[in-house]
Amino acid sequence: MGAVFLECDEWSPEDIYQKYKTAFRGNTQGCCLLIAEEIIQTNGGVAVAGELTWYGGNCRRTHWWVEIDGKVVDPMGDDFLSTEDATGRTEHHRDQNIFASLLPQYEKWRVY
Repeated sequence: MGAVFLECDEWSPEDIYQKYKTAFRGNTQGCCLLIAEEIIQTNGGVAVAGELTWYGGNCRRTHWWVEIDGKVVDPMGDDFLSTEDATGRTEHHRDQNIFASLLPQYEKWRVY
């Protein structure tokens, strides 16, 4: 995989995203659950499941992000959407049990 990162208790959401972006050479699709979990562990907040939309709502993909004190914290989604027109996020749920149940399936891609 190349890059190896040490554990740190003071990672910003952007630091966490950049860690994955570097490790996977920019291809972070599928890492949103892990990124969200690490943001929550180091910065607090709750996981939010939904969709990112672009091309006027014609294209969609599922996504997880974090909300902290009513504010969306999503460096991965922000980076993805920054190059698109007519973008948005649509929330589907905040079920933390579903979030926790999915995490083990993604552990093999965790970047340390």
